[in-house]
Amino acid sequence: MANLHKTFGGYNQVIRLSDEKREELIASRNELRGRIYQRHEQFQHVEDKPYEELEFQSQGSFETDTIIAPENDDYDLDDGVYFIGPLPPGKRPAPAVFHKTVLDAIGDYDASKEVIDKETCVRVIDKKGFHIDLPIYYAGNKECPDLAVKSKGWILSNPVEFIAWFEEKAQSGFQKSFIYEARLFSQYERWLSDVRKNDVQIRRIVRYLKSWGDLRREEMPCGLIMTILVANNYYPHDRDDIALKETLVLIESSLRKKFQCLRPTSPVGEDLLATYEHKDAFMRYLQQFIENAKKALAEPDPQTACEHWQKSLGKRFKCQEIVRHSAPYIKPSSGLVAGVGSNKPYGNIYE
Repeated sequence: MANLHKTFGGYNQVIRLSDEKREELIASRNELRGRIYQRHEQFQHVEDKPYEELEFQSQGSFETDTIIAPENDDYDLDDGVYFIGPLPPGKRPAPAVFHKTVLDAIGDYDASKEVIDKETCVRVIDKKGFHIDLPIYYAGNKECPDLAVKSKGWILSNPVEFIAWFEEKAQSGFQKSFIYEARLFSQYERWLSDVRKNDVQIRRIVRYLKSWGDLRREEMPCGLIMTILVANNYYPHDRDDIALKETLVLIESSLRKKFQCLRPTSPVGEDLLATYEHKDAFMRYLQQFIENAKKALAEPDPQTACEHWQKSLGKRFKCQEIVRHSAPYIKPSSGLVAGVGSNKPYGNIYE
């Protein structure tokens, strides 16, 4: 039974967004923030301005560090733009007005290849290949924001709640007050640094599924759905190859019972797979992934086992030096081999 935990470690380093690319995203984000804030300053003394303050908060996979570097380099960052004011939904300008405010503020951003006004955000596509999504919110405070959806109006949506939900699964010690209270900003920065250093297994498993999905992008669910499916079905183990296989089995079992993915935070209970059009293809790919994983775990030769994983994970899952880094092969007992296809523990759980 080949142990490819170290090979998965190398794969994780390949697909995990590098520090250099993270810095590029942050630099672009900060430039856009500066442009939007400068526009806000110009209207600081306008009497009928529909908001009082302007704040920003990055969100999504960049914050939870489940972001990947796709094979085609189309990585992204979500940075929420928060218009803070007292007006209830019925008395605010329409969401499209706030979208236009952000668009006008960005203007002719030199680094941008294209700026797109989407339903829930303004997307800035950078010439380097990545993009920044700017979802727009209005709130009396950042704990109860409404998302500006052009066709539907104002919808309660708090991305910080999702960060908190996922980080509870990851047992990272995250507190929402890190974001909501300025006095805790230094603690928030330390937490972010620790997240990057520790890189716990559940984050790696999310990345593996996202990278698998990236190879079949048009037919696969979005990263948010992949993250929720992993978090709800995560199987911890001291080996990533076993943890991944068992998590896949649990995901498939859950989806066969009921093909749904319920949003855990506002709007709570929304089925993110309700309008998904590629159920059969996704379930077929998932079954193939599980079969390849089972074959890999049952295979005594590390090189052959790696090739089974590579069928699902692609060429970035490197097998060239697999023999040199693998432990000597010891023939497994018949009972252990029989257990490869089941959803049973194989070793000590440490995360």
